[in-house]
Amino acid sequence: MQMRKKSDSVSFERPPISHAPSGFNGRLISWNGLLEAGFAAWEFLPGMRFLERAAWWRGGSDRGGVHEGLDICWYRTGDGRRLSLGAGARIPVIYEGEVVSVVEDFLGSTVFVAHACRDAWGRRLHTIYGHLAPAAGLAPGSPLVDGAAVGVIAETSGRNVPVPPHVHISLALVAGGQLSGTRLDWASLRDPTRATLLDPMSIMSGVAGERHVPNAPPQG
Repeated sequence: MQMRKKSDSVSFERPPISHAPSGFNGRLISWNGLLEAGFAAWEFLPGMRFLERAAWWRGGSDRGGVHEGLDICWYRTGDGRRLSLGAGARIPVIYEGEVVSVVEDFLGSTVFVAHACRDAWGRRLHTIYGHLAPAAGLAPGSPLVDGAAVGVIAETSGRNVPVPPHVHISLALVAGGQLSGTRLDWASLRDPTRATLLDPMSIMSGVAGERHVPNAPPQG
């Protein structure tokens, strides 16, 4: 049974769209040499996952709203060490698609990518990659084939924000015609009349991905 919920003016759906293969997790690990470093599992502090409220970079204080996606920063090795993905880590696109917007965020840039699949109500799947230095030449209209890099994690040491370098991933269903590329930004993702967020954790789990959108009507 499909369930639709609202929280803090963010619209989201459970369960997310059905699984289909994505090379995102494997590429993220292999491109950045994590297996050679002894990668065993990703590590997520409270507040790094979808819809959690803790500001993980501020000792877990309330962030003032729910988290719109997943923050990827650290991983554990087989011998128990915690290591950082770190600034400069290459970030692959989850599915092939087209860049529709690149906007500045408080740690770098956010890249919005539209994908071909839609649900029965015309909502189009988008993936969002925050806190990056985008790949050279990346701009609205740029195609991204499967296996392409969106960019690298931005360095944060020069910014007056005590947040470690990390990548933020969001998945969203965007109503057709309601958002042009020039108006696709963080504010639009938080507007439940314009976008519906999905939990991106499955792309990290091994089943790795979302492709077919759910048969749930858009929110009225």
